[in-house]
Amino acid sequence: MIATPTYPRILATLTREGFTSVITELNEAGVVHFVADADIDSDGSGPSHGDPDQQGDTSLHRNGKPLNSDVDRYIVVPPIICQSVKGIVLGCQASVTNRRNGITCAAVVGDIGPKTKDGEISIALAKALNINPDPVRGGEDSAVIEYFIHPGIAALVDGVSYQLQPYGSES
Repeated sequence: MIATPTYPRILATLTREGFTSVITELNEAGVVHFVADADIDSDGSGPSHGDPDQQGDTSLHRNGKPLNSDVDRYIVVPPIICQSVKGIVLGCQASVTNRRNGITCAAVVGDIGPKTKDGEISIALAKALNINPDPVRGGEDSAVIEYFIHPGIAALVDGVSYQLQPYGSES
């Protein structure tokens, strides 16, 4: 007999930067939840804004091009999320809440980051959440940003549709 998972199910526990983030799959639909900080990610087709770690590509592409951190409201997730849930994560719908001010915004899962890090958002998403968008001096250092990810549901953010993309098929 195959055991069925019980929910909520802990996917990972990440301890870094003075807090612990527990990444949890909440239900059979694969909804993922965690609370973390918000480092600013400037990766993609836009300018670096002085970020020495900026990369010119994102895992998710739209219209054949990397996302633009200045335009696309995206989050970066560790690979464990893509590897642990049954729905496609890259390109899926996410919602992000700044618990300091109560602002909630729709976002897309737009990039896959390091396996030991969660809590990264684009410049556009930081601005929408009223967080300092500077990739060098901005962001939110405390674990006050709440993330919900809806695998298998293609993101629609500010009228822009994104395509789901299986993990490992980045082009």
